[in-house]
Amino acid sequence: LAHSMSLSPSKLLMPLSYVTVLAGMISMIGTSTNLLVDGVARENGLAPFGLLEIAPVGIIMTLVGVALLFVLMPLLMPDRESMVDMLGPRKTMKFFTEVVVPEASPLIGQKVMEVALFRRDGMRVIDVLRGDESLRRQFPDVALAEGDRVVLRTEMRELLGLKDSNHVTLVDRVSSKSTTTVEALISPDCALVGRSLGSLRLRRRYGVYPLAVHRRNQNVGRQLDEVVVRVGDTLLLEGEAEDIRRLAADVDLVDIAHPVERPYKRERAPLVLAVLGAIVLFSSLEVAPIQILAMLGVVTLLVTRTITPEEAYETVNASLMALIFAMLIVGVALDESGAVEMLVEWVSPTLLLMSPFWVLVSLYFFTQILTELLSNNAVAVVVTPVAIALAHSLGLDPRPLVVAVMFAASVAFATPIGYQTNTLVYGPGGYRFSDFMRIGIPLNLVTGITVCLLIPIFWPLAAG
Repeated sequence: LAHSMSLSPSKLLMPLSYVTVLAGMISMIGTSTNLLVDGVARENGLAPFGLLEIAPVGIIMTLVGVALLFVLMPLLMPDRESMVDMLGPRKTMKFFTEVVVPEASPLIGQKVMEVALFRRDGMRVIDVLRGDESLRRQFPDVALAEGDRVVLRTEMRELLGLKDSNHVTLVDRVSSKSTTTVEALISPDCALVGRSLGSLRLRRRYGVYPLAVHRRNQNVGRQLDEVVVRVGDTLLLEGEAEDIRRLAADVDLVDIAHPVERPYKRERAPLVLAVLGAIVLFSSLEVAPIQILAMLGVVTLLVTRTITPEEAYETVNASLMALIFAMLIVGVALDESGAVEMLVEWVSPTLLLMSPFWVLVSLYFFTQILTELLSNNAVAVVVTPVAIALAHSLGLDPRPLVVAVMFAASVAFATPIGYQTNTLVYGPGGYRFSDFMRIGIPLNLVTGITVCLLIPIFWPLAAG
């Protein structure tokens, strides 16, 4: 969409993330954080939240947030290039090919990055192979020797020109492969996390070359073998499309340029919509808890073979589940050890000096600050029981304070780690950490004030 409108992707990706976060607060199933807070609240004696109970506040907050984005976007939204953009136009198809430095070649002894033949427009040196050893780590100081194989990324016109050169010999014209360049995002579940690119041997195992890494404020294109992969990194990869798809499937890469394609089951679409509608309807009528209705919906889709068990299993985020279970245990430990009571006793004297509204505001922004620095789900699970205990201590209704935690633990715009969608767009958009702060802080303040003003209207603070 950005390219069709002649816009930089950075102009659209951050607003897309922010609107996704805002709209997710319109219903209880809009984000997993809402369901977590609801579960912890019920364990502490509160009545379950209705599916659309938070909708009035969520809709108004979303409208306010989107309006503010329209004001801030022209003024503060960065215009940055992604890594693929930095490679220049991609309309011309590129190829990988290998050339051998023959005996008595004038290139012997020259540094590979200084060879005029390899510095032509449309040509890029990817690797130098000496025997079975890759010399990428020594770039750009590699001096060519007889028998070296130079891996080139080149356009067809340059590839055809190489066959007439007496400086190098094509290894195998048939082996020249049509390649594609993609940006791949490192997700929390990616098997590459914590390992150096050099140790992964992507060239040998998959025939795929990493060209650059985007991290925080920079694009790294040198000493790639020593770069340790981290969550949120974006890798610029080049190779045959099938090789890249195989790599993405094996290590759980998010291939941004070429998402995993699955065949549409259009004949099943009415059934899926009917199941979703039934879940929403029966949950709104409080026929059964939404968790049970959702499970029944999944069973229906499995029985009718709309989805396979394998497809259902692939949607489960194991790392997120482990984090949620761990933080639930921490929450129970805080309660049973008396830590929650001790914390409430410590802050109560100060909060007693405030009006109930300012207690709500303080809790909201305290939770939001934690969310910007930590996992939003972890913050929600830990802070919710504290909010309930605090409400009982101050003689307030705990429900509005729980709603404040619910919103504050999701509506986090000021850092790329504040919410998962922020992390997803961070690398592809070529953003800097400061880009999120410049736009996110005003958005946090305005939406936070809006929510704090609305909560007492729909959930009175005084205990009933």
